[in-house]
Amino acid sequence: MTCLFTLLATLGLTLAGQTLPTGTSTPEEDTPVPTALTPETILPNAIRAELRTPRVMVPVGSPVFVEFTIINISDAPVKLSVPGALVGRERYDSGIGLPLEHVFSAAQFRGLEVVSETNPAMGERVTRKPEYPIPAITLAPYATIGLRFDVARFYPGLHQAGIYQLTWRPYGGVVTSNTLQIHVVQYKQVVMETEFGNVTFQLLYDKAPHHVANFLDLVDRRFYNGKVFHLVFENQFLLGGCPNGDGTGRRPDGVTLPPEFNDTPFQFGTVGMALIEGDPQSGSSQFFICLSRQPNWDGRYTAFAQIAGPQSLAVLRKMAQVEVDAERRPKKPLLIKSMSIQDAVIVPRVTQ
Repeated sequence: MTCLFTLLATLGLTLAGQTLPTGTSTPEEDTPVPTALTPETILPNAIRAELRTPRVMVPVGSPVFVEFTIINISDAPVKLSVPGALVGRERYDSGIGLPLEHVFSAAQFRGLEVVSETNPAMGERVTRKPEYPIPAITLAPYATIGLRFDVARFYPGLHQAGIYQLTWRPYGGVVTSNTLQIHVVQYKQVVMETEFGNVTFQLLYDKAPHHVANFLDLVDRRFYNGKVFHLVFENQFLLGGCPNGDGTGRRPDGVTLPPEFNDTPFQFGTVGMALIEGDPQSGSSQFFICLSRQPNWDGRYTAFAQIAGPQSLAVLRKMAQVEVDAERRPKKPLLIKSMSIQDAVIVPRVTQ
């Protein structure tokens, strides 16, 4: 039991009501006693509540992960308990982390306040009253505890497109977190029609949002309709999207993009933005599609899409086999008949 107490103390977390057997030495002389002040007087000055998300832009139908964090900003232990809930003495068996019941510890056992233009008080109706005793938590000085989960499990309205503002007021509302803004958007995909069949581009919104927006803008303007892939390097890449058909052109308005280098590997089916040699700011309309793994391009070009699906990849293989001349230009124009924008199909992941 001494080992257990030492382990919990080392981790900055103890369970209220846990006692040691008679005759066992305790570190009471060296450990500050949690303050006995009421939450209304101590918590606003002792803890900070924070909300974070790994993705501020989320596709419709996908999980919306949010991190709930409580930070002890004082030099004394702080006891955290759910107002109005029974306090248990039994050991909490969910592991070391902020219990979900502490997330739903706002007034009347509410969790988040979720506000959107279409539904101003969407979060006010969501409550989760504990059905069993909830142990209090003692948070050591300057310690942190948190929980990350898919909040759309409890707020299904977040599966709909919109801009949402999330605020957390735990422990009866005596502390207030930062306001977190999340965009739930209908992701798009692009379908390219060729003489060999259709090719679907899955856009990498999270990796290169400005390049995705640029590509969608050009497709929406029908810029690529009738353009060609002017270079085909067998087992390396296809290059196209030049308005002049020879690699010398760019967008008619002259707009160029700063790079958005990311960790997407350049491999079969990866779509990247072409650049003028030595100028990483020259991204415009020309793009290339990889036909094999190209590790030397990782971090040097911006990947903004991926050819998706076995049928699209089969068409890409056919395109890569066209006859070319000595300069690697297709003997017969490799034509982009058209490009169109469609809603992307997002398959929701199952969360535990």
